[in-house]
Amino acid sequence: MKHLTTVLPALLLCAFLFSTTCAQTDSAAVPAKKAVPKAAKTAPASSSTKKESAPVPAAAKSAPVAKTGDTLVVVARITEIAGKFAPNDLYNYVYIMKYRILSLVKGAYKGQDILIGHYNPLIPRGQIKDNMKKFVSGNVEKFEVGAKQKITLIAPIDKVWKDAVDDEYSDSELEKYFALKTDVAQ
Repeated sequence: MKHLTTVLPALLLCAFLFSTTCAQTDSAAVPAKKAVPKAAKTAPASSSTKKESAPVPAAAKSAPVAKTGDTLVVVARITEIAGKFAPNDLYNYVYIMKYRILSLVKGAYKGQDILIGHYNPLIPRGQIKDNMKKFVSGNVEKFEVGAKQKITLIAPIDKVWKDAVDDEYSDSELEKYFALKTDVAQ
């Protein structure tokens, strides 16, 4: 079983790279979807086998991430983390988690549940060192169900991140937000 867990990610990566190579030779190829379904969690085509640093998102090159009225600030509790976080040694990604809003600090939001994407959730927010450091901050060390956090959000996610998204909620009608700042809330 241990051998299977080391071989399976490599096989998935090979299959993905083969399929993207074939798609590039087809002039009518359709662009890849932004969400990565559960059965097809793989590295983006631009990644190599070793992770170096996150690419600078296109939105970051062309426009400021958030203007004064663009952000939503909530105090929320993690109610569900579907699946397991992918290791950060192959590629960078955003992982979608389900939260229950406890209070609204800034902005408007209708509903109690909210879907929030966190960049590389295995890395403590204060230890992010790559190109995403200018977008992601906070004092959260790890993400666990039941944790209460104060989060500054922006939507849609692709305002900040256009690469791999691990989204177990792809069939949900809820809008997905990107977490800019995540702090522990008391």
